[in-house]
This record gives sequence, C-alpha cells and structure tokens, in this order.
Amino acid sequence: MKILLLATGGTIASRETEHGLRPALTAEDMGAAIGAEDGSLEVVDLLALDSTNIAPCHWQIIARRIAECRTTYDGFIVTHGTDTMAYTAAALYYMLEGIDRPVMLTGSQRPLGLAGSDAESNLRLAYEAACSGFAGVAVAFGGRLIHGNAAKKMYSLADDAFRSIGRPEIDLAAPSAPTALFHLRDALDERVAVIRLYPGMKPVTIDAHIASGYRGIILEGYGLGSVPGDDAEESFLPSLDRAKTRACTIALTTQCIYDGADITHYEVGVRAAELGALSGGTLPIEALYARLMILLAETPEGETVKALC
Repeated sequence: MKILLLATGGTIASRETEHGLRPALTAEDMGAAIGAEDGSLEVVDLLALDSTNIAPCHWQIIARRIAECRTTYDGFIVTHGTDTMAYTAAALYYMLEGIDRPVMLTGSQRPLGLAGSDAESNLRLAYEAACSGFAGVAVAFGGRLIHGNAAKKMYSLADDAFRSIGRPEIDLAAPSAPTALFHLRDALDERVAVIRLYPGMKPVTIDAHIASGYRGIILEGYGLGSVPGDDAEESFLPSLDRAKTRACTIALTTQCIYDGADITHYEVGVRAAELGALSGGTLPIEALYARLMILLAETPEGETVKALC
C-alpha cells in the first residue's frame, strides 16, 4: 500500500505569528502525526496557503499532480484549510472524473501539535480512508466521510464542522467503484459569479454581470430557487431573457441548506426555466460553482450550458 500526502497549508499547518495564524508546518510534519510505520506514506509540500487564498488555479495544481501519479499510489491525502475545503473538494470531485482510488481532503480547526487539536484524529481518519480502496474524492473530517460534491462547512469553530448535503455519508464497508474511465477535466472558465438574492435587490445586478463578460451566474434564490417574477415591483425575467440572448448561463439554486432547488414547482421558477435557467438541484453552492466552471470551459464561446448533470 502506497499513499501520497499533498500538503497545501491551512490551519492544520499553522503557527502563531505577530499577525495571527499562518501556515508554517510541512508535509513531513503531517506525515509524522499519522504515524504510519511501514513506509507506506510519502509526503510532498505542494502549497503553503491559508485556504482563503486558494483559487481555481490551485485546484488545477492539485488535480494535475494527482493525475500525474495516479497509478503510482493506492490513495491520496490532501491537507487543506477548512474555509474553502468544500470548494476544493467539489472541484477535485469533478476534475478527477472516474478516479479509481481514494482522494481524501482533511484539515483541522486547531493547528497540529496544539493541546486539544483535532488535527491528529482527522489525519488518521483520512489515512484510514485512503487505504480503504474507496474510489473517489471525499472530505474526511470530524469522524465523517463526505463525498466531495456534497460537503459544506456548517460551523466556523466546531470540530464536527462539515455536513453532507443531498447525499448520504460514505460507508467504507460498502464497496464503491468508478462509473467511468478516468479523465482529467482540468480546464476551468472562471467567468462565473455567485449572487445571493435579497428582498429589494435590483435585476440590474444581473445585467451588470452580463455586461462585464460573465459566462455563468449562479443565483441563490428563495425557497426552491425562485426569483421575482411579473408580480414583483421589478421582475427578474427580462434580465434572465437578456442573459440567454448574451449566452450567459443562469443556474438557480436555493439559500436553504437542505432539500435543494426545484424550479418546476412555482410559476416564478417555471417562467425562469422557460428562459433557459437551469436548476441547481441538491448540489451545494460549492459544487455548483466548480461544476459550472468546468462545463463552461467545455462549452464553445457564444453558447450556454444545457444541463448541469
């Protein structure tokens, strides 16, 4: 069994400075905490970033490194800051399509080596999962194993910070296998905006993003993904129509955490769908964001994405 640990920074690798916590520990420190004694664990320092500084270009660095040495190792661990871990997990979930071995993202709420840190337990959970034969990308954190496209950070401080949205948690006792041959989908179109709807928001907000050259907009609507229609003081429907004309893909999702979006239920959603808006379904915003970037990169300029699944 050979496992590769890729360190990218985050709280788990941090030490106190005069300006607060900053990544300082190495992948070697992460590996030592796992305590694998049989030489099965190799480590690489890939990045050293607070996860608030992680961007799509870093997703590509991680995904490409895993793809390059996929057949050399039986599993992978990526240590990462918690604040954007769900975004990176979702991106890797889609970028490493059909991966036939485990890729486990983990981190901690308190730095490795501090009294009461959750780092050691999370690292060992990730190592156990990386050795399990599970196929796919997941978050290993707080005793939970969560599919990469379903993870959401729900608590800013609690050790049990992440929850699975729209999918059951992973049971390592149940066999898993990839549903397709491995394919690295590492092209990303970053012209995607996420806009949260609020009462009184003007539809010109949508128009401004379209005019700025965005090819995709994820609109966090109300309830099942609804946006103001013809009975509103200012309807969003004309802006959605202009988005379609300008080849800007609109994905409607919900501000609710659970149950997802369904724009076939109410007139305000149906009318939006008739204008080309897509439903985000049960995917959390982190997964929708990464998914739309990949799909747009694979869609010719001047065309919209036709489906998110």
